[in-house]
Amino acid sequence: MGVFRIVALVAAATLASTALADPQIDSAIRALRKDSSLKVRTQAAIVLGQRGAREAVQALREAVAEDGAASVRIAAVTALAKIGDRRARPTLRHASAADPDDAVRRAAAGALAGFGPIALSIDEPAGPSPARGPLREALARHLRTRGFSVSERGDLRLRPGLKLEVDEQGGKTVIAVRATLAVVDGDGRVDLMEAGARATVSGAVPDHKIPGYSAKAIDAAAHALSDDLAARLAER
Repeated sequence: MGVFRIVALVAAATLASTALADPQIDSAIRALRKDSSLKVRTQAAIVLGQRGAREAVQALREAVAEDGAASVRIAAVTALAKIGDRRARPTLRHASAADPDDAVRRAAAGALAGFGPIALSIDEPAGPSPARGPLREALARHLRTRGFSVSERGDLRLRPGLKLEVDEQGGKTVIAVRATLAVVDGDGRVDLMEAGARATVSGAVPDHKIPGYSAKAIDAAAHALSDDLAARLAER
């Protein structure tokens, strides 16, 4: 392919990309962020919701959290509910609990309910290879029991880790598990938690039997982490 042909294709692609930009959405985002008229900002939020403008999610979240007019905050909440982007969940959760206006709190609570249960994704755990699968499976099972959805793409990303120590003392084998969980939300904020559990077995335990004996301790640690996470999310 000749140089001029390549240049022509690049130029065409650039023009096509530019054509995809929506001037009305860009204008509404600017108005929502900067216009001094609450009527204009309210209408801007309404337009963004009607257009399903995912590129406006951040501006709408800012309006819910920062705009001084309740009418604008309600319009922004309604727009986020129509767009349905789960990145809005932390903002809506905070507004449902802490907004000074009762109507905004009710609108935010309704929007949250429309999103359904919180979805969680679980990364491959860090730690000894034989323990990774059992930890991930135990976390998923306990979280589903508590009403959470576990999927590949979640509102929160869970990064589990595990340390396992085996010690023989007094004719017994003690298997100690220390599990950690980093919880990352859509804004990149990280919450850390940890839990421990032990399994005690009489006599020496061959290496090939360690995974089986440690399974209950891993499950107990995952159970504790799931309880802790559920409690923290209930407070948000």
